[in-house]
Amino acid sequence: METSKVDKLKITKPKLLIWIRGAGEIGSATAVSLWKSGFNVIISEINPPLAIRRSVTFSDAIVDGKTTVAGIHAKHIQLNPFDNKFQTNYIPVYLDNPVKIRSLSPTILIDARMIKTYNEDYRNWADYVIGFGPGFSTSSNCHTVIETMRGHNLGEIIFDGSAMKDTLIPGTIGGESKRRVLYAESEGYLKWSVKFGDIVEEGELMGFIDSSVEILSPFYGMVRGLIHPSVQIKPGLKIADVDPRGKEIDFRSLSDKARSLSRAGLEATMIFLKNHP
Repeated sequence: METSKVDKLKITKPKLLIWIRGAGEIGSATAVSLWKSGFNVIISEINPPLAIRRSVTFSDAIVDGKTTVAGIHAKHIQLNPFDNKFQTNYIPVYLDNPVKIRSLSPTILIDARMIKTYNEDYRNWADYVIGFGPGFSTSSNCHTVIETMRGHNLGEIIFDGSAMKDTLIPGTIGGESKRRVLYAESEGYLKWSVKFGDIVEEGELMGFIDSSVEILSPFYGMVRGLIHPSVQIKPGLKIADVDPRGKEIDFRSLSDKARSLSRAGLEATMIFLKNHP
């Protein structure tokens, strides 16, 4: 029987490895796009993870063992260089230990941690390094930059230059910007009294820090982000997100921004592979 074109593609496709650093929404969305496109993907994340949009991130696998995003499964496993790193049923999520993960010889590194400041040159960590957002520059720490600022240039692939500087102001959604993101005002541990998808009113109690400091909703909206309760909270840490669009959104779906950036990551990967067959 003649081998189909699809089968030929599967047979000849190189077993390159793509390492995504950061399992927040952007890193998770990028992993989904690459995984669905047939690439071998691994993700690394810190413990405990600091993502708040946990219904659409793989970060919870670090603390809960496994999770699912957009129908794609991920599992937290211990890194063993001698294991088969090319999984077919799930995406491996490793603790973010660069020395150990680099021993797997990834072909491509995509840094989606979005921490805005980077003090190291990552260009020798893989054959091709893609950096998401502020702090990345092709002249100092990566080969390609992807713009993450909302607006006309969102998702632009930059082969020579840097991402726009961080404005320290969250993007505007439903007419709200700064107020939609909640930050901790004290130290301690959280106990949430709401869950993802809940509709909250202005001033409604969302939870406590150490059973004493109240966390109140800034306005009517849907609870879209909640940091994992295992995280030890420090003042200034981003802990929650309320979406003013309310019931019209699906908290279980990747955002338009994350989808745009994930496809930019996929496109940048394909351009590299085209030029380096």
